Amino acid sequence: MKMAVLRHLHTARCRVLWPSFRHLRGLRTISTATQYTLDPSNPYLDLATHSAPLPPSDALIIIPNFLSESEHSHLISECDRKIKRLCGRKYLEGHFDKVISTYRECSVSAWNGSNATRQGLSPGEAEAVVILDRAKRTVQELRDAKPIRWLDPHILDLGNGGEIRAHVDNLEASGSIIVGVSLQSPAAIVFRKSDDPSQYFTALVEARSLYIQSDELRYGYTHEIPNNPQLLLNNKHIVKDRRISIMLRDEK
Repeated sequence: MKMAVLRHLHTARCRVLWPSFRHLRGLRTISTATQYTLDPSNPYLDLATHSAPLPPSDALIIIPNFLSESEHSHLISECDRKIKRLCGRKYLEGHFDKVISTYRECSVSAWNGSNATRQGLSPGEAEAVVILDRAKRTVQELRDAKPIRWLDPHILDLGNGGEIRAHVDNLEASGSIIVGVSLQSPAAIVFRKSDDPSQYFTALVEARSLYIQSDELRYGYTHEIPNNPQLLLNNKHIVKDRRISIMLRDEK
């Protein structure tokens, strides 16, 4: 979730032509997905520790089951392949700004739809681009705004026992939208008011879900994923294991 400048970032280049997508299965449409906003009726939120007025309801949108089972498995496989190639098998224990522990991360310019048509991709990578492009179209439809220009996708692999401490993503590195495609394990994201950390709420993002954090929630709140094996959300025990997320951010 943290945009970082990494010494080990590279872009894979494959000598494979852009394929036909007739073989793809289980691709979801945009309009059929159920969407939950920042509202007390949202079953994926625990607002008990937030008594102050909330940001606008569309500052957080959670779309559970955004990915089909086959899409989910495919993205895990492609992320595993990419991150092992670029980062190796060993998890890093300390981030340069001390925000993340037990993690691996990389940016993948080849998966940016604006670049993809100009580069040769393997069939597996091409399918990943199709899925991520659907996520981008979903955000575009929901915001109903001028065309969004996207930065390169960012893969974050948070190992078992890893955590992300409270932070606001670099305000100079990206714009007002943060999108997360959640893979492999559920996680609870804690959002705290930057000017009053005692005011916070928790959001559950399950595997296969898409969440969109924007505007006031992007700038006025920190976000964190604690390493808490006993975490409860609305009386439900949230067991976080290894978690992969593909982060999409708009240009500033």
